[in-house]
Amino acid sequence: MVSEALKAFFEYWALRGRLKAPPPLPPRAPKSAQTFVPYIYSQSDLRLLLDAVPRCQRVSSCVMSGATFRTLLLFLYGTGMRLGEALRLRLMDVDLRVGLVTIRGTKFYKSRLVPLGRDVRKLLQQYLEMPARQNQHYRPLFQTKRCYPIRLQVVDKSFSRLRRIAGIARHEKSSYQPRLHDLRHSFAVHRVTAWYRQNKDVQRLLPALSTYLGHVDLSATQRYLTMTPELLEQANRRFEQYVCGGADEK
Repeated sequence: MVSEALKAFFEYWALRGRLKAPPPLPPRAPKSAQTFVPYIYSQSDLRLLLDAVPRCQRVSSCVMSGATFRTLLLFLYGTGMRLGEALRLRLMDVDLRVGLVTIRGTKFYKSRLVPLGRDVRKLLQQYLEMPARQNQHYRPLFQTKRCYPIRLQVVDKSFSRLRRIAGIARHEKSSYQPRLHDLRHSFAVHRVTAWYRQNKDVQRLLPALSTYLGHVDLSATQRYLTMTPELLEQANRRFEQYVCGGADEK
């Protein structure tokens, strides 16, 4: 901002003949490198979280039932949605017959369609059949015990408690502990890893994953390719096969 203002100031006086040429501007400060790395939950981590839900929801002041919290966790991991997107869903946004969810007014003010896998559809169907729910089309998909919308802060607080009960934490010295939003990153990393294992064309599939996640550009999705040692190993193996003209298939 300061450099741009100085540039405009010097150009103004240069155009009026008061300066022969604008003087050189001071170099811009280098951008600080991003050091934050999302936590990628393993399958055992996810089981620990789900097993700890009953103990977490014993708090009398908790407005979410254990079934709601468990369904929400599985839904976030199974779809890669942002928490805010999931909490804003209404029953009219979910079509279990065709397995499709409409996300309206996303982070970047665009709507998108998210197809649901068979397991997620079954999970939601069981959740909607639970007693004491109100399933009018304008009602929220995820409801409090009194059938009201769930606030984002409530879920974040519950997840922090859940993570501590489950004993999941970063082992290195870090001020950032695993977050609920990291379920979204875990979904993406596990999806790409599965594609590598299935010998799929990952580069061709990345744009589809980018659209599915609601990213504004492909670079936000490409970073998942190097986020875990397993993905790096899979990518290196694929590169070796390409260089050597194809490895022996088993």
